[in-house]
Amino acid sequence: MTHNLENPIIIRKKMYYDEYEKIYGDGFYPQLKPFSNICSCKSVIVSFRLIKYNLNCDLAWVQMDGSVIYGFDGNNGIELLNSLNAESKVKAIRILNSGGRPIYPVIPYLSTYRAIVQSMKY
Repeated sequence: MTHNLENPIIIRKKMYYDEYEKIYGDGFYPQLKPFSNICSCKSVIVSFRLIKYNLNCDLAWVQMDGSVIYGFDGNNGIELLNSLNAESKVKAIRILNSGGRPIYPVIPYLSTYRAIVQSMKY
């Protein structure tokens, strides 16, 4: 399905994250379902906007607000992408964080992990 982006599609999702990991651990890695048995599980509303991503005019979802999402654990990235696409009836192919970095699917040469590994070599 094609979509006229002059009338933007914005979807708000209730997501869950481990507050301890966000503050003291690896960062902000939200998911659609609450964590089980984690007392530091918090919920947050995150907004995503549909955009044209590149010269090929591929569609992508970009995070609009909240803490910058570092990435997704396990299948949480594909689950969010499928949920956003189903709700909007479009076929976007990736998710970007509010800084514009692709967070799903992960592009290895743009990943935060690669940046850390590269900086540790010096």
